[in-house]
Amino acid sequence: MIPSIGTLLWYLLGRAFIVTLFLGGTLFLELPQAFQASFAPHVRLIFLLSLTLFQICFSLLWLFRWQYHLRQFVQFQLVWDLLLSVLTVYVTGGATSLFSFLFIFVILSSALMATRTDVMVTVAASVILYGGLVDLQYYGYIQIDVETLQMTQSDVFYRLFLNVTAFLLSGILGTILAGRLRRSEELLQQERHDYAELERMNRIILQNIPSGLIVVDAYGVIRSFNYAAAVISGVAVTNSIRKPLGQVFPQLCLAEMVLPVERGEFDYSHPEGGKRILGYNALPFKDFLNKEVGTLITFQDLTETKRLERNLQLGERLAAIGKLAAGLAHEIRNPLASLSGSVQLLTEQGGLDQSDQRLLEIVNRETSRLNRLLGDFLVFARPRAPEKSLCSMNTLIKEVYELAKADPRFSSVDLKIDIMGDRSLQVDSGQIHQALWNLLVNAVQFALPPKRIAIGFNSDNYALWVDDNGPGVNGDEQKKIFEPFYSSRAEGTGLGLSIIHAIVTAHQATIECLENSWGGARFQINFECDKEK
Repeated sequence: MIPSIGTLLWYLLGRAFIVTLFLGGTLFLELPQAFQASFAPHVRLIFLLSLTLFQICFSLLWLFRWQYHLRQFVQFQLVWDLLLSVLTVYVTGGATSLFSFLFIFVILSSALMATRTDVMVTVAASVILYGGLVDLQYYGYIQIDVETLQMTQSDVFYRLFLNVTAFLLSGILGTILAGRLRRSEELLQQERHDYAELERMNRIILQNIPSGLIVVDAYGVIRSFNYAAAVISGVAVTNSIRKPLGQVFPQLCLAEMVLPVERGEFDYSHPEGGKRILGYNALPFKDFLNKEVGTLITFQDLTETKRLERNLQLGERLAAIGKLAAGLAHEIRNPLASLSGSVQLLTEQGGLDQSDQRLLEIVNRETSRLNRLLGDFLVFARPRAPEKSLCSMNTLIKEVYELAKADPRFSSVDLKIDIMGDRSLQVDSGQIHQALWNLLVNAVQFALPPKRIAIGFNSDNYALWVDDNGPGVNGDEQKKIFEPFYSSRAEGTGLGLSIIHAIVTAHQATIECLENSWGGARFQINFECDKEK
């Protein structure tokens, strides 16, 4: 195992500290005695200290400029440490030197940075160098220029035994500890890799789930805000992180929440315009000490779901009313026809005074109006199945436009056409013509002077709409406008929009009421099926 450059750098700095501490400390403590004795040992210590610092500088240059052959670099450092240790022991008294422990530092360093073979070689070299120095000193082959104690053969053997045993035990212990340290580092590195991979997967999951997710700390500050939350809310992630929750969602107040919240809803004003219905869940989350540290909130945009739910409920109500209306209309039409015939016979007989004649005219007029109402009621209650054929929406809109221009009700109306690409759809042209005309009549009744109405079609999303510059439709009215007999006008029957809804539903399309750029109402038909192949 080759150590990293950072480890080698710390090793060199540690060596500089140890050498400066021991050799420099020795020089400092024994320097006063040197004035009374020979300067030679201290000069040698200064030389060794200077040479070591020079070697460290050279090693740093090698390490930073030539970041290769690191194994040879480690071996070179071990060889130098062995030479420095034996020279230090030689200069400071040989067998009586207190610096024999420097070999232990070298052995432990080899265990941390080198292989087991290098450790064995370092231990053997330490034994040979130290033992050889002591033997050579004892037998007089080398002279130590310091005052030494007279040692017997047993003293020499005892010192050799202690130090050699310490070297061997240091090698064994260093090898065991270094092996465990390497295994711990490998396990730690694996755990770091697993944690990084888990964190990466967690980020991917959080950024790709379709639900918005917010993590709020105990102080109500947003700590996490995923991509879906940014899309739903229209607030960028950078503009929401570390912001109070109430600043992004004023409708959510953690102080008033009773956690956990399994299903909550609130109206949200989107920054791009329009109101949306958001559903949310909130629950507290705890740390490893089981202490509540924040709140986890997930939310979804329920606007489209609520719209479909309202349409489904409306369709069910209309279907139930339609069954009842069909039978009721027939039952009313029979006596109505008898009443109308009797009035006509009385009128033809003559001999009635002016007052009676006026009353009969009123009865006849109201009977006709009631008959027309029943006709509309039957169209709503039992609509004819559409007979679909390929129809150009551009042509259909222009036909309705020409019809409106000839109608006196549209004489003072600024009527425009806004067609964004032509498209032919499989529809019943007669029924769609009727629905579009009814929407125009409805628009002219609510438009405000100067009256403006626009008929539009978008070929990209198959949307057909009618805009007016009237007061618009509020939220409460939008839930009722397609129900039969509901009308905001005193003279209205409340069946016009219900008939349009029935026609649109029969075409497997949807109709919705929106707000247009003028501030008025837009009734938009969305064709979702039977598009041009």
